[in-house]
Amino acid sequence: MSFLAASENTMVFELWPTPMRKEIQRLPGDNDYASWELFPSSLQAMAEWADIYQDRERKDKSRDQILIYKDIPDAEPDTVYPVTVRLQGLLRQFCVERFGNWSGQEADAVRAVQYVVIASGGHTKAWRATINSLNLACEYVSRRLHLPMQGIPDKKELYLQRRAFIKRDKPRDAKVPTLTAMQDPNGKYLCIQDNWSIVCPLTIAELTGAGKILPMDAVLLTEGDFVDVGAELDFVDESTPKQKHACTPPPQERAAKKAHTTLIFDEE
Repeated sequence: MSFLAASENTMVFELWPTPMRKEIQRLPGDNDYASWELFPSSLQAMAEWADIYQDRERKDKSRDQILIYKDIPDAEPDTVYPVTVRLQGLLRQFCVERFGNWSGQEADAVRAVQYVVIASGGHTKAWRATINSLNLACEYVSRRLHLPMQGIPDKKELYLQRRAFIKRDKPRDAKVPTLTAMQDPNGKYLCIQDNWSIVCPLTIAELTGAGKILPMDAVLLTEGDFVDVGAELDFVDESTPKQKHACTPPPQERAAKKAHTTLIFDEE
């Protein structure tokens, strides 16, 4: 994952108050970051650092353009690596249980998500730098795809989500529960497991006083916690509602395209 940059010589996390900044600096590592771990601070640097990859295997063609790293040491051959970023903020609303906000009804599986909301906590300088850095990626993608991109608004909160379930290509006929009794004590997933696969659980951890990262139960999360969250930028290409025409309309009458950005949890 990559740290966002406030400028060529300053990372965004360095703009948080000293106690928060030191918590990030205490994370394991020698603080000698590789180039791919440092998000660019200019369009020129972004063009040298990242690329756009079209994932033709994605069924949702509005989301098949991915921002990827250009150069990662020891990368596997013929493997692309989506850009993931580290976001810091004060935790607000959150729902990170395995099934997210799923109601338990199969009809609602398509809308079930895990989510967190992080906020500035009044630390304007660090927060504005966060938004500006994310919008730099938006501008780069906009230029590469030749589409107007809706940037992330400079608000006091960021909403991050990911789907809890993925629709299977073909229904399966599983006689044995996919999840264990400990993972699904009420057997809720059993009724949809033939049609929906469940995503990997989120990794939730705490930084101990000794500087170790240890797994923690989500029940220990508290609103107001200072958190470090991994996320991918999801660029969504949408068209305005199409009008019915007897023949193909001239270019000036065709529905204009636009794109916007959402933030998706990184599984790690």
